[in-house]
Amino acid sequence: MDVDLADRVAELEERARRFVLATTGSEGWQNYIQLQLLDERQHFNDLLTELIAQFERQILDEVKAMLDQVLATRVRGTYQASASYARGDVVALDGGSFLARRDDPGKCPGDSWQLMARQGSRGVAGERGPPGKDAPRIDPWIVDRAAFTVTPVYSDGIFGPALELRALFEQSGETP
Repeated sequence: MDVDLADRVAELEERARRFVLATTGSEGWQNYIQLQLLDERQHFNDLLTELIAQFERQILDEVKAMLDQVLATRVRGTYQASASYARGDVVALDGGSFLARRDDPGKCPGDSWQLMARQGSRGVAGERGPPGKDAPRIDPWIVDRAAFTVTPVYSDGIFGPALELRALFEQSGETP
């Protein structure tokens, strides 16, 4: 039997032992008051359960926000001895990147800096491939005087995008 279910059964059995079967007289009032007390107790249990759950969610959210802030890394660019650095700052130096392990970490590299990555050595050169084909050149330009456009035609026969020149020749109304 499930632990929660067993607890619930035990609670109901205890409640049944305390319950006096009567609907009138002093026993009836005793039953009524017991029922009201049990209802009130259940209400407070539900209320406390919800409050604790809300409190737990708030604490977890705050802890997560604090951890995010503490563990945040800030890229600061190339290391400069004259700059001030704080825990979590990342700098580049001599082909490597370093993380400050505490506030005011001192000279980099050093005990208060953690090497994160370093440039590797150059690998073995591969075989030389065949020469590639020449890049296309602009052979002629197609000029459309009526539309104020010029269009490049490449040596492989492909047309490039038309350049709109009308704005270069329109009067703006402003005097230089």
